Amino acid sequence: MASDLFFIPLWWPDFCRFHQSDHKKKKATTVERQPSSATANGKMANGASTTEQSIWSGFHKKALRERQNQLRLVFPSLFPSAQRPSPSPGTPDSADADLLRPASTASLVGLGADAAEWADGFPVSGLDEAVADNMIENCIGTMGLPVGLALNFVINGVPTVIPMVVEEPSVVAAVSGAAKSISTFGGGFTATTSERNIIFAQVVLMDVANVDASVATLRKRIPEIIDIANSFVPSMLARGGGVVNVTVRTPSRKPASARPRREREVSLVDDAGMDRWIVVHLHLDVCDAMGANAASTVSEGVAPFLAEWVRGRVGLRIVSNLCVERLAKATFKVPLAKMAYKSFTGRHVAMRMIEAVEWARDDPFRAATHNKGIMNGVDAVAVATGQDWRAIEAAAHAWAAGCGQSGEESYRPLTHYWVEAADGVDMTEGRDEGLYFCGEMEMPISVGTKGGVLKTNPVYAYTLGMMGNPDSKGLARAMISVGLAQNFAALRALTTEGIQKGHMSLHARNIAIAAGAPAHAINECVAYMVESGRVNQTIAKEYLIAHEIHTTFVTQETLADSTRSTPQAPSTFYIEATLPDAPESLTLNVAFETLGPRPVHLLLNGSTPPSDLCKALFNVRFDHSWIMSTLSILDRIELSTIRPERSNRLLVKKLKLLSVLINMLARSMVSQWPEETRRLVDRIVRLAVNSGRVEASALASKGRTLGVSGANARGRTGSVRESALQAGRPLLLALWQVFELRVLQWVGHAPLASTLLETQLDILRALTEDVTLLEGSSPLRRSVTAADGDDSGSDDSEAGLVLVADGKKPAQDQVVQRLFVLIEKHSKRFQTSQFLLCDASSLDPNLLTVPRLQLLKSIGDLMAWEQMCAHDVSTSRLSRDIASLLWYGAAGKVDGDVVGELDFISKDGNGFVFWLRNTLGDAGIRDAILEPLVAQKGPAAIVAFLRDANADVEVPDKREMETALLAMDLKTLFRPQILEYVRLVSKEHEIVKMIQEESGMEIFHKDTLLLITHLYRQYYDVTDFFMNSTTQ
Repeated sequence: MASDLFFIPLWWPDFCRFHQSDHKKKKATTVERQPSSATANGKMANGASTTEQSIWSGFHKKALRERQNQLRLVFPSLFPSAQRPSPSPGTPDSADADLLRPASTASLVGLGADAAEWADGFPVSGLDEAVADNMIENCIGTMGLPVGLALNFVINGVPTVIPMVVEEPSVVAAVSGAAKSISTFGGGFTATTSERNIIFAQVVLMDVANVDASVATLRKRIPEIIDIANSFVPSMLARGGGVVNVTVRTPSRKPASARPRREREVSLVDDAGMDRWIVVHLHLDVCDAMGANAASTVSEGVAPFLAEWVRGRVGLRIVSNLCVERLAKATFKVPLAKMAYKSFTGRHVAMRMIEAVEWARDDPFRAATHNKGIMNGVDAVAVATGQDWRAIEAAAHAWAAGCGQSGEESYRPLTHYWVEAADGVDMTEGRDEGLYFCGEMEMPISVGTKGGVLKTNPVYAYTLGMMGNPDSKGLARAMISVGLAQNFAALRALTTEGIQKGHMSLHARNIAIAAGAPAHAINECVAYMVESGRVNQTIAKEYLIAHEIHTTFVTQETLADSTRSTPQAPSTFYIEATLPDAPESLTLNVAFETLGPRPVHLLLNGSTPPSDLCKALFNVRFDHSWIMSTLSILDRIELSTIRPERSNRLLVKKLKLLSVLINMLARSMVSQWPEETRRLVDRIVRLAVNSGRVEASALASKGRTLGVSGANARGRTGSVRESALQAGRPLLLALWQVFELRVLQWVGHAPLASTLLETQLDILRALTEDVTLLEGSSPLRRSVTAADGDDSGSDDSEAGLVLVADGKKPAQDQVVQRLFVLIEKHSKRFQTSQFLLCDASSLDPNLLTVPRLQLLKSIGDLMAWEQMCAHDVSTSRLSRDIASLLWYGAAGKVDGDVVGELDFISKDGNGFVFWLRNTLGDAGIRDAILEPLVAQKGPAAIVAFLRDANADVEVPDKREMETALLAMDLKTLFRPQILEYVRLVSKEHEIVKMIQEESGMEIFHKDTLLLITHLYRQYYDVTDFFMNSTTQ
């Protein structure tokens, strides 16, 4: 098979549909985001720093379980963790249980805990059938609808998330987008409601002899009617509600002869003597209830008294859903220039939107659709919060028809838009400054947050809880704001680019799902249909069959842990990078547990420099330019060269970036807090193995215990350091969780998903490995303890790989053995195998057999080995690490702290420096450096130190020593040793042989694979050392 065979591109289904008979579908089981901070009730705190990224940013791009986990963080009291018994003291789990006890269980969700540890799952889910059977008659089951969150709403100055239940695509996205524009440029919505929650209980009286006399009688007895009516709702009266007024209406009654009749219709209604109806309205303040049941109770209780007083007959007794004394209104004001959208100016958009409303006002055919779109939003909130959406809908359309309002009764739009000028602005100049686009919507909304079905269905407690448990007026204000936002979004789209582009993309998702597309393939199936301009199930099935896509959905179990007594708002970690030739920016917004006194918000983009905390957590060089450089390098070694790119390529880039961030954070943390970090990583690994998603045998390191010797990481304190520890642990958990969830949901190939998770855990474990497990009782070991002057908590055991105990050189075979252990361990940090596996997710999943994946991983491990060898002999590494080695040799004589001075040993492990130390020795290295340093007139203090490190001379500053060595040509100085080192350790021959000869490699792009190692050597400027290294 040709070596350039890749995953089939999007246009391939047109060709493959003629070969459908050759493909058999495999059975599949389904498995199953303004700068401010979020508070515990999901609202963002006022006055938050403008450099903080909203915790909801990118929410729509996250995996489903990732969104659920974020909600657990934002609403810890609303979504409490299940309780687990604490391990007994002294048991293997007790140490890490103590470590993780402060952390939110949400931080551990998705780590693969057994179902027994997290039995409840996420509570916003389908209604239990037993409950449903007691809610309605003849129940045969339940149906599910998606629950989404409308974001970016600021209502009366309060940021609020609003749940919506709707099956129609684009509704949630539209209101969120509109709310973002209005909140960002106009400060949000101003919403009001009527002073009291009044609904009408109606009683119609029939067969009255004298309508006017009867009406007069009733009006005289209004106080008595109120007293009688309130006797039927004593609890509501005690809460400050009840009947507060009574009105008597007399609408005209058409005679039977004036009404339309069907042929052969027989009239049974005797309307003689009554040319008007007598309708008694009992004005009932229902407090925070919707009130329909209370209204029916009152009307039925009062009716007999009314009929007796007027000597008539009781007709209907019922609630009226046209609650004109229960109005809600929302308004907004946005600067006209800020109305610009896509390629259209603000004035153009405003003019077109006003024009659209004027059309709807004059044409009921348009007004019906106009208002339907509004109710898309209002009804979705009503369904999500357990309201009678049918009553709300009926009242809305009656109000739109002019009922209950003064003026002409004709069907009209519910919204109104206009442009107004600020005070003092000359409206004749034709300029946008000082002009504002204004919107308004008003309608009756009868909702309740007490009683009804709200206690029957437990889901409503969560949806209302995410809104901050509003009262009925607050809920009405949210609904009216959503309705106005929905109409704003619809008209803005209709009057500019049209709704088909955005709507059809979302509609295509439903088509893809209906056609059987698994979760990981939906985005690509949608992209194919939209790009081809054919959105239907036939086209979707062609795509799926052509690619022979099949899937195994994985059930997500979650882990319970102890909850915090005082819920904290979550912290956030936000990265944004603009990629060349990419349709959208690469963004990551990770929410994680707050362990400190207040949330931390780590922001990294092109306009914001990294904070000290961010550098302490990752690396002093960690900034936006570093991220961009890393992504650029990863693009150059991309395994797949499919053009046009598959739509999952952005996901691949995110997985790579997540892996890099996990590993950077782990390396930094283990050098500062080895005990805590190792326990945390062990916990993650154990949970992943117990979940069955990874095999224990697949992880390279075995037998590691939780007991870790070494200095206490808490020996050194400082505000940044303490904050870094508090933020680092939950952030590491959250990054792993995000990586795992995205792999499980969007990598649609079970063996590849498992291999990705196993490889990431293998790397993570290797980066935090206690080296004593590797070297046993090796004579190379020398413990660096606090007594030696190191209280940093650095990985002391790894220092033994460089230091020679008692000054004795070990045997050559021991040196080589330890060298290979060092390289094997520390080469993991280069992640080459993980990058190749991420790229493999863009290849045809049917070709990715387990042996091929393992072969690709083996090649990646060898490439990482080669990359470390090249990295270790680069100019910057040689100067830094040799300076550290020489300086550390005299560190025992240095007063003060040596924290961080063993970074090259504890974090990175330089194989060449180890080799050099065990071949030349300390004296040989000093002598080799001394002569050229004297020749180039190097610093006198360093020259004196190198001449006799044991003499009573001042030890030079390590940074000065590093600078002096950097000015020397160390690669030339140690060229013979470097060539000998390369000949000893290089595995290029094995890499080439595997790529060229191994069966199964034909599906990968061999030229790209062969180029990867060469590109890394070019990057480190060490190519000449590796040319023909296997034959020298």
